[in-house]
Amino acid sequence: MKLAEEIGKFFKGEVLDDEITLKKYSRDASLFEVRPKLVVLPKDSEDLKNLVKWIKDNPGHSITIRAAGSDMTGGSLSESIIADVTRYLNKMGEISEHRGLTSVLVEPGMFYREFERKTLEKGLILPCFPASKSLCALGGMFGNNCAGEKSLRYGKMENFILETKVIFSDGNEYTVKPLSRAELDIKMKQGDFEGNLYKKVFELIENNREAIEQARPEVSKNSAGYYLWNVLSRALDTFDLNKLLVGSQGTLGIVTEMKLRLVPEKRCHDLVALFFKSWDELPQVVNAILPQDPESLETFDKDTLKLGIQFMPEIARKAGSSFFSFALKFLPEALISVEMLGLPKLVVLVEVSENTEEEVKDKVRNIVEAIKPFNIWSRIVEKDSEEEKFWVMRRESFNLLR
Repeated sequence: MKLAEEIGKFFKGEVLDDEITLKKYSRDASLFEVRPKLVVLPKDSEDLKNLVKWIKDNPGHSITIRAAGSDMTGGSLSESIIADVTRYLNKMGEISEHRGLTSVLVEPGMFYREFERKTLEKGLILPCFPASKSLCALGGMFGNNCAGEKSLRYGKMENFILETKVIFSDGNEYTVKPLSRAELDIKMKQGDFEGNLYKKVFELIENNREAIEQARPEVSKNSAGYYLWNVLSRALDTFDLNKLLVGSQGTLGIVTEMKLRLVPEKRCHDLVALFFKSWDELPQVVNAILPQDPESLETFDKDTLKLGIQFMPEIARKAGSSFFSFALKFLPEALISVEMLGLPKLVVLVEVSENTEEEVKDKVRNIVEAIKPFNIWSRIVEKDSEEEKFWVMRRESFNLLR
């Protein structure tokens, strides 16, 4: 019996093995091409649970969960079965507030661009969005522990996961959330699959505490996954498996629902664009700026700038603008390049966002004062339309790399 027919016996969603579909799902945003045996579009979590149970009883097959397919490392490719969650598992619940915490339930197949549109209607945002925000989906953001232009202030996706529903290898769905030590002890005494899972992870961490701590990378951003050092928080006295699941690219379980923390969007903002003739002073400049708590620090190197200039007509079109009007917006930057006798080696965008104009202006003045000792050019950008041109170039440069 064909694989599609076998899966179709218990699967409510679509089961596809036609040539066009298999060819489509052989690619994602990476350079790789891997042909799957089958593509399924699950209707709900029951479909995924039944599929996991079937895989368990039929060795030689595997499941790879795919959302938007915007991953650039081939994480959504497979030689076996691909389950695309964007067709049906793409719903968002009502935004709620409880004890000063604002949150929302969302399924992994929802595209971030649609999610953000709905949260911004309430003046709220999930600020860890990546450069691929117009392409990616929430499931991929969880799987990659995403970070982006606002992560300097807000951190990565892991900071916004309050609770999840996850299907583990036994084919059952579990709620995963932070547990106190007392709750963890109760969980580990259950004696079932879930209890044994918690017990094994806890013992792994406890028995290897020193080695795990020594392996913790001393970096401000780490999206490599398998963060054993974050699961057990002695300071908070909590045990949270989500800290291990986020960033694991679906290899430890299938997330079917996420409860995400949202934050208010800052109402006022300005941008300071910095232009460097060399990389030499970059560390000192960044250290001089950081005390002002900028919301983001994003960079363009010279090669990215050249790419943006080369494809500016296409970028302008995607931004809904004519080439002439879009290019004209960069006239001040062109004049700075003339002063510098050529394109800058590096451009750093410093975004300052606060709740009042006074706070923003004070921080911008302090940044301008702090960078005076350095051999760099700067420009303060106050208009939203002018700020947006930089972010359009930044995000579309990512798309060009695809």
